[in-house]
Amino acid sequence: MLVAVGLSSLLIHDNVFAKEQQKPKFAKNLQVLTFLKSKEELKGWMHMIKTSLGVDCDYCHNTDDFASDQKPPKRIARNMIKMLLQVRQDYFSFPNAEQPTCYTCHQGHKKPINEPKGGFPKG
Repeated sequence: MLVAVGLSSLLIHDNVFAKEQQKPKFAKNLQVLTFLKSKEELKGWMHMIKTSLGVDCDYCHNTDDFASDQKPPKRIARNMIKMLLQVRQDYFSFPNAEQPTCYTCHQGHKKPINEPKGGFPKG
């Protein structure tokens, strides 16, 4: 009996975990924006990012293989998106909150323009 309960718990956990880890079928190698429901939503995010940084798609992507991770800016962008989503969740989840975007800091530049003279302290 105890084994059966343990096994069913494992199966339930595996099924729930599998559903949480499902990748959208409309994009290959989507790792952070997995909550998006459509290609149109993904295009909206990509447009927001490229206009916020004043770049074109080829800044982050190999345009012959958009799923490729060969370009460092794409890997950096993933971390920045994680940071943005965390900031939104932790500090801007109250009703009617104006959500920060990439533009909040970048304002059309590859590097954030609100950096203090001499840069940020390391560590």
